[in-house]
Amino acid sequence: MRCAVLVLLVARVALAAPAPIKVAYDLAHLDLDHHVLQFKPSRAVAEASITAIGEDGAELGTGAATYPPGAAGSWLAITWTQPADTRVMMLRLRVAAADGAATNVELVPWSVAIEHEDVQFRTDSAVIDADETQKLDASLAQIDATTRRVGKLMKLALYIAGHTDTVGPSAKNRTLSLARAVAIGGYLRDHGVALPIVVAGFGEDVPKARTPDNTDARVNRRADYVLGPAGGTPPFRGAYLKARASWKPLPR
Repeated sequence: MRCAVLVLLVARVALAAPAPIKVAYDLAHLDLDHHVLQFKPSRAVAEASITAIGEDGAELGTGAATYPPGAAGSWLAITWTQPADTRVMMLRLRVAAADGAATNVELVPWSVAIEHEDVQFRTDSAVIDADETQKLDASLAQIDATTRRVGKLMKLALYIAGHTDTVGPSAKNRTLSLARAVAIGGYLRDHGVALPIVVAGFGEDVPKARTPDNTDARVNRRADYVLGPAGGTPPFRGAYLKARASWKPLPR
């Protein structure tokens, strides 16, 4: 009997620990409007739970789901509930397998596009004209209000994307659009924005209004500003993802 017990104990010690679960997720598989997150586990999982956290750091709502065997490598969906007219700052996801292995991940989908009247530049220029600065002054108030509301819960950065019209070579417009983003970032920093500022130039690739080539379109000589988590992926979607650009910290 003692030998049998000893063999059983050795067998238990030899059992391998459950393989860890790696979870892939991204903003492209998140639908905040309908409260649905899709994630891809590295191996089969049995269940998941999710908690939505709001801008004040309080819990907005939760959700749970179970999954059939053999779903490894597939995008799995989980939903949650939350009150109307609330904004998610963070999603906390817990994923567990039938063998007891589990993992916890956090996704921060929060961002705020700063609504603003476009600073419109002259052709082939990155100079902010004096009569355009009042538009930036209005944006300063919005940036400050959002930072005061959320900045205590996470580190924020201001992301600025510069643009041009279709006049001139594409490569030159990329450089010009970056210079416009830098000019706007410099003005905002000089007038009180203490957050990290990250800039990129998208040239003529993300126009506000579609035009033929070599069209002098003032509406497209502009920049977009978005507040998002510092150090994260720049919070721009849609046409921005196809255009691609190199984001750079604005030098202090």
